[in-house]
Amino acid sequence: MFATPLAVSKYIDNDPYSYHQQRRKVVAVYLLALVAMIVIFGWLLSEQYKQEIIDAESRIIARANVVNEWAEGVFAQSGQALFGLTELIGMQGMPDANNSFMLQRALDNLTVFVPLVDEIAILDPDGHVLLATQRGNRNGYINIGKTAFFNAFKQNGQRELMTPLHWSESEQQFYLYHGRRLESPTGEFAGVVLASITPRVFANALQQMHVYEGESIALIDSDSKLIARHPAPPESLPIGMNITSSRASQKRARELARGEFAWSLTAVSPIDDQERLFRIQRVSDYPMLVVVGVNFRQTLAAWRQRAWILTLVMAVIALLGAWGARHYLNRLLLSYQLRQRIEEREQARAEAQVAAAAFETHLGILITDPQGIILRVNATYTRITGYREADLVGKYFRMFSSGLHSDAFYRRLWKRVMDTGHWEGELWNQRKNGEMFPEWLTISAVYSDDKTLTHYVATLNDISERKAAEQEIHQLAFYDPLTGLANRRLFIDRMGNALKELCRRQRCGALILIDIDNFKQINDTLGHYTGDQLLQGLAQRMGQMLRDTDTLARLGADEFAVLIEGVDSCPEKAAQLAEKIAYKLLATLNEPIAVGEEHLRVSGSIGITVMENNEHSVDDYLQQVDMALFEAKISGRHRVCFFAPSMQTALLAHVKLESDVRLAQVEQQWLLHYQPQVNHHGTITSVEALLRWQHPERGLVSPGEFIPLLESTGLINDVGEWVLENACYQLSRWSQQPLLSQLTISVNISPLQFRDEHFLERVQGVFTRTQAPLDRLKLEVTETLFVEARDDARDKMLALKAQGVRFSLDDFGTGYSSLAYLAHLPLDQLKIDQSFVHQVLESPANAAIVESTIALAKSLNLEVIAEGVESNAQQTWLWAHGCHAYQGFLFGRSGTAEAIEQRLSRH
Repeated sequence: MFATPLAVSKYIDNDPYSYHQQRRKVVAVYLLALVAMIVIFGWLLSEQYKQEIIDAESRIIARANVVNEWAEGVFAQSGQALFGLTELIGMQGMPDANNSFMLQRALDNLTVFVPLVDEIAILDPDGHVLLATQRGNRNGYINIGKTAFFNAFKQNGQRELMTPLHWSESEQQFYLYHGRRLESPTGEFAGVVLASITPRVFANALQQMHVYEGESIALIDSDSKLIARHPAPPESLPIGMNITSSRASQKRARELARGEFAWSLTAVSPIDDQERLFRIQRVSDYPMLVVVGVNFRQTLAAWRQRAWILTLVMAVIALLGAWGARHYLNRLLLSYQLRQRIEEREQARAEAQVAAAAFETHLGILITDPQGIILRVNATYTRITGYREADLVGKYFRMFSSGLHSDAFYRRLWKRVMDTGHWEGELWNQRKNGEMFPEWLTISAVYSDDKTLTHYVATLNDISERKAAEQEIHQLAFYDPLTGLANRRLFIDRMGNALKELCRRQRCGALILIDIDNFKQINDTLGHYTGDQLLQGLAQRMGQMLRDTDTLARLGADEFAVLIEGVDSCPEKAAQLAEKIAYKLLATLNEPIAVGEEHLRVSGSIGITVMENNEHSVDDYLQQVDMALFEAKISGRHRVCFFAPSMQTALLAHVKLESDVRLAQVEQQWLLHYQPQVNHHGTITSVEALLRWQHPERGLVSPGEFIPLLESTGLINDVGEWVLENACYQLSRWSQQPLLSQLTISVNISPLQFRDEHFLERVQGVFTRTQAPLDRLKLEVTETLFVEARDDARDKMLALKAQGVRFSLDDFGTGYSSLAYLAHLPLDQLKIDQSFVHQVLESPANAAIVESTIALAKSLNLEVIAEGVESNAQQTWLWAHGCHAYQGFLFGRSGTAEAIEQRLSRH
């Protein structure tokens, strides 16, 4: 694969290990990359193949549903006609001399007003025709009294029944017979009303439907006989012929046996011998199946085209990789060879051998003297540049530059050569005919044994093909292949650059997101090819509406985006410009567009967000404009919506709730509920005081909504003091009742309350006013209290502890858990958070945490209580692991003080 000249063999003999090792590494890397590329491309083709099949199946399912509804309507008309005739016979009786004329007239009217019915007849209990339509041949009806069809009415009591295709010998054509049972006033079998439907009714109707190329619609009966088909079948397959292949027949039999309503399969059509994807659907309970098929080859035409393109791209990449690996090894080997020869041989022989080697390589080689005068070139160099050797020898090497690189570039190049003896890189050169081409140039300085510069050797390789391949890969990576617009990757990259420009120049931009309304319906009804043409036309129109500095991209199937950069430093002006452009785009979308022979009219929904600062990331702005687009779509589509209104609405809701919280404090809309805490016997030993807000309009508001507002507004100190005071008053009242005198009340204290410089004064004032027994008051604090000013918190706790107040550490393990403060703080109890308790039976990790917490509490002589206990299994586990105090819905929900008193009085 990587052949080398014979002259190289000497160097390989000198150092074979190094060369072959690098050769194996390069080949291995190339093969691994090739395998990875094949796997990725194969996966892409597989996914696209599956999607094409899914889309095709969706189309034929939709078409089958339409035909099914129509067929049910046809049979419904026939059934209605038979039902009306049955009712008439029920009122007038079976045909006789008195009513035969009237019934005959009714039969004839039915065939007139129900054109799908060819003939109608009334049969007696023995299967003989009593009366038939005038256009029908009464004598042509054979006696069907012995048939299974007639016995289904007579013996089995069948109310209504329809047959598959049946051959009429008298009429010499197929019919579908639709019968309805007649009964006497006493409920006995009196005969059958029979309607015959000719298949041409269905054939005429199907011919009115528009079918796409490769599509077919057929109706068959339950015996696989052809009833009708569009396009019409060849004359070799008349109506009534069995058209289903053996495989399809077996499949149909299995699905019918299982009672399936509809199913899909791929088979070769026995009518036109084309492989089709079929959708088979039962027409209600009638012996008829709708079969819609689409040509499998035409369905996958676009996929095959993409497969060929991807295969071609993969082959090009593989060839480029092979060429690059071969080029690398040859260039490396040549460099080693030249250096070896120049160092080992004298100057004259080295020059001759270098020149000889140059003519044996595929690289262009040029040799100059120390002043840059060209001494010799090889044939490859002349072939690449177009110059003859006579045109080059004796000329100054620098005079053949392309002129595309500055003098500073060449100064840096030669300085590098002088400093290091080597330079390589990519630059543009000029052929003799004036054509510019990219090349990979390597310049090496050759020195004699005494370190004197003797020659410059330049090797070049034409990389035009590689650059073209890179450009194609770049096009595929950053541009949408259908519309030629920027894709999502390039659009996001340009958004990032726009944010950087915004940061430097303080000029706002705008982001517009456009969604084509109901585009899926166009794909479903007119096909994906029409949808693709429509997208191309819309992209061209929208591009004409935008400035050269704006970026239009296609982000998804029917989703486009516009990036407007550097509008103005004022966000309002940027918003005005974006709105103006959005409405121009909206008007452009609404104009009819010609797609083939169709003139389509679509509409769009547009979302806008203004990029006024770089505090938000690209993803943030994309999320904002997506929310604005969503608002436009839910507002009725064909609208333009900005992101700002939704944010303002959310802000107003927050402000309204904050105002209500302040009003609640003024009007004292607070309630205090209590939740029981029990021991392992289920006896209530204490309660936890819980704050509730009785909103005049919203009712009880969740604490998760208003507690953060209380803390952010600073009202938590006043509300917290109210809670503590009411709990202490309740504790004082209960201390006067023997049944309740031993209850302890736990009150939650916010970290913000504790950090208030007047906290101790407030609490002392509450104790003085309420005269509560403080040895039965427990204050619950959280771990966040000790993150800052731990010593201050400890001092306040010690001051309260001296008065008899007890402390419980709430939500242990969910915050900034540290064992250091547990040993220094005056705690009496650890409270296991409910998030651990809920998972203690399912999660080994949570169980280990709870078990460790219990052991830690016991080692520090602290009480332990578990909150959120909701099942007996949880309580049993906790009791078995040493936790004997519980709180949760298993033992009662929170309620008023009166509810707690009533519960204790009952027990």
